[in-house]
Amino acid sequence: MKKGIFLIWIDEHRQMVERVTLPLIIVLMICITFLFSHTGGVKLGYSHAMYIPVLLAGFVFGFRGGVLAGLVAGFMLGPYMLHDVIGGDSHSAGNWTFRLTVFTLIGFLAGLTSDSARSYQQRLKWLLQHNTLTNLPNRNALIKTLEQYDITGDEARTFLLVVVCCENEIELKSAFGSSVVEQTILQLADRFSRLCTEVKIFHTDLSQISLLFRVSYSEIDPLLANLLEDSREPVLYNNVKIHIDTRIGYFIFNDAEELPEDCINMAEAALIVAKQTSRDMVAYNPAIKTATEENISLLGQLKHALKMGQLALHYQPKVQIDTGRIYGAEALIRWEHPSRGMIPPVKFIPRAEQSTLIDVITEFVLEQAIQQLAAWQKAGIDVSISVNISTRNLLQPGFTDLVVRLLNQYDLPGELLELEITEGSLMVDVEHTIDELKRLTQLKIVISIDDFGTGYSSLQYLHQLPISVLKIDQSFVRRLPEDQGAVYIMEAAVMLAHNLGLKAIAEGVENKQIYQFLATLGCDMAQGYLIAKPLPAEKFVEWYRQYAGTYHHSDSTS
Repeated sequence: MKKGIFLIWIDEHRQMVERVTLPLIIVLMICITFLFSHTGGVKLGYSHAMYIPVLLAGFVFGFRGGVLAGLVAGFMLGPYMLHDVIGGDSHSAGNWTFRLTVFTLIGFLAGLTSDSARSYQQRLKWLLQHNTLTNLPNRNALIKTLEQYDITGDEARTFLLVVVCCENEIELKSAFGSSVVEQTILQLADRFSRLCTEVKIFHTDLSQISLLFRVSYSEIDPLLANLLEDSREPVLYNNVKIHIDTRIGYFIFNDAEELPEDCINMAEAALIVAKQTSRDMVAYNPAIKTATEENISLLGQLKHALKMGQLALHYQPKVQIDTGRIYGAEALIRWEHPSRGMIPPVKFIPRAEQSTLIDVITEFVLEQAIQQLAAWQKAGIDVSISVNISTRNLLQPGFTDLVVRLLNQYDLPGELLELEITEGSLMVDVEHTIDELKRLTQLKIVISIDDFGTGYSSLQYLHQLPISVLKIDQSFVRRLPEDQGAVYIMEAAVMLAHNLGLKAIAEGVENKQIYQFLATLGCDMAQGYLIAKPLPAEKFVEWYRQYAGTYHHSDSTS
């Protein structure tokens, strides 16, 4: 048994060890004293054997036990023990006093060492189960708590494991320093402790609290409602009220077969979904695990898919509404999986955007699109191609240089390339994003804001952004013209674009009625299934030549 494990075992079974050791120490002292009193006294120097029970007492009972054992041992081999049993000689007071002092000192030092080791061990155990920043129990403590709970004892009550995350942690730290997160966690923990008498609180990640409730089923909904309300209340830091954005994931269980780690993972999986979908609160269900496993599996295969040529681009036409001219196409990635068939981008692109894989994918799409542009220009197909990029791409060093290199490699002017960036992602690093976009527009590359209307934070920067096109989100376009709210939004978006000297393009145009309504609004361009679905490059060429470069919506079916 390793020394560390042995010490832990001793600490965990201390009462039993003490009960066994005490009579052993007494027996040893008596036996050693009896031995010396019948074999020649203390003159032979065998009195050192008494160190054994003294050291044992100090080790098991600490410095108090060691000192007591040393005093007892000193007196047992003290004034009443003869120096020489055969000669009947007694020994001097200085002799036995010195022996008593040494025994006591040895017992004290042994006990002090034992107490120090025990204190250090207790500190390590505490550190193992607590967060040192907030002193709250940590993830290990939560696992241990779940292991010790009897979750089958009361069928009327169940366990509710809730994970609360402070989502604007980075913003808070950048504004107030790292200590603001600790204070936020502590204040949230204090609020949550008053929600229910049977709640245990754990600080399981830097900006994350886990709560374990034992409640009846009827208490769950009102408890979660109160929890959400409390989590959104401002926290006080240096006498300043601070807003916090929280997301919540939770898992309800009453199954003895659930492993503690699995319970935590399920609650955290629900939290991840809440973050990804911008929902306040999400309950775990098995579909979440299946989707997560699928996403991770797909990401693991993505690089291989690129190497094996499983990814390709399809092109969806864009037309000018007033003239019908087919002026461009949007490059959309498609994944033809050897066993799963066609995998839509929504299955892997959103997750890839949260990883470094998006840089590899964007580079692939850019190169394929620019190569296709060059081929089409030589074939007399005069269209531009737009490519979706993320702010992560713009923040990547060398992205603009990559675009320049590819345009030069295929000897193409910048105006044939359009880069679409989503409205929400613009806000990640506004100043750097604006600088990079300005560098790109110096090459005459067209910049457009994709999904315009789904956010509002870009409005304050809209006049600063070097953009040429507003691409209005299809969620509004598809509701035209019946939905009056969508009509107002479209009118405002088109007017805003024109007042800023920009073009407006509507995506998601699926029937003639929408197309004609957009024309009455003065919308400049359209894209959608009415015009054409995304097409492989060769099919796009056929479609383009069928219309001779000019689209007539009267030839399409609604």
